[in-house]
Amino acid sequence: MATPKHAWMVRAGNDNELAPFVEKEKVVAIGWGAMGDLSDLKTREQFKERYKEIYPDHSNRRVNPNTGQVYRFACAIQEGDYALTYIKDSREVLIGLVKGPYEYKPDIFDNISQDYPHIRQVEWLKRISRDDFSAAASSSMGSPPTLFSLDGHLAEIHQAATADIIKPLPEEDDETLPFFEDVSEKANELIADLVSRLDPYEFQDLVAAVLRAMGFRAVSSSPGRDRGVDIVAHPDPLGFQRPRIKAQVKHRKDTTSGPEMRSFLGALRAGDNGLFVSTGGFTNDAKMEARQAHEPVTLLDRDKFIKLMLEHYEALEPEYQSKVPLRKIWVPAE
Repeated sequence: MATPKHAWMVRAGNDNELAPFVEKEKVVAIGWGAMGDLSDLKTREQFKERYKEIYPDHSNRRVNPNTGQVYRFACAIQEGDYALTYIKDSREVLIGLVKGPYEYKPDIFDNISQDYPHIRQVEWLKRISRDDFSAAASSSMGSPPTLFSLDGHLAEIHQAATADIIKPLPEEDDETLPFFEDVSEKANELIADLVSRLDPYEFQDLVAAVLRAMGFRAVSSSPGRDRGVDIVAHPDPLGFQRPRIKAQVKHRKDTTSGPEMRSFLGALRAGDNGLFVSTGGFTNDAKMEARQAHEPVTLLDRDKFIKLMLEHYEALEPEYQSKVPLRKIWVPAE
């Protein structure tokens, strides 16, 4: 295989919602669907004019980086370049080769979303854990833009994909994102790294600690058979008041399946509220089972749990703050 000259990270949707589908469809895709078919645009200035026409309320702070991403996706990416996308639930990176020119296919994700009509065909080569990359490469992969160059880590990406070794190329200068967005996205990825390093029982205890920080009396079950319930929480010390929360916690890369959800629902009794925390996310079957449950059930994937933890972090017991050590700082929002 000829050595690719460039490597590009293309996000699988704003909330990683395309992650289960880009591998199956053998594509990478970006949004800004209101811009329509981009095939007739050739220069960066033409892309900027189209963008401003479609999004007249956007400031230059948004126009410049967004236009740059759309332009690079349609024009700068070349057949034979590496394309990567990140699968958040499993913390894996898909590595593939771009196999075709820009295409406009508004119905390719019709059952999921019509917001990502701009695609490039990709031959996927490997799935690799993000933790297997160097700290510098892994950190770069957590950058917030939808599309950005990873040429500075091309040698490492090529070695991961083929076991060959090549000389690194200098990384392109990309338009600068707003500082707050850049810092926030990278911080979220680093927090996710800290959470991922906890073992299953440490994470279970952290979930119970977050419930206590919210004002509940929460008790985490000991290792061993839990009969489908890992944590029981009440508003009062004696457990008489409602709502009573029964929680199941799965700290792993695999998604929670429909049968696992049905098993958990079977442990709920009248008056119980269910909480299922799964860092690997949930299959569509599991989500449907939860929606159809007789008792209220809340599902938290990794990102939703982290958001909840951050909202109540200052009330966490010191023991659990030390497991996910964070420090509050102030940064300019503009």
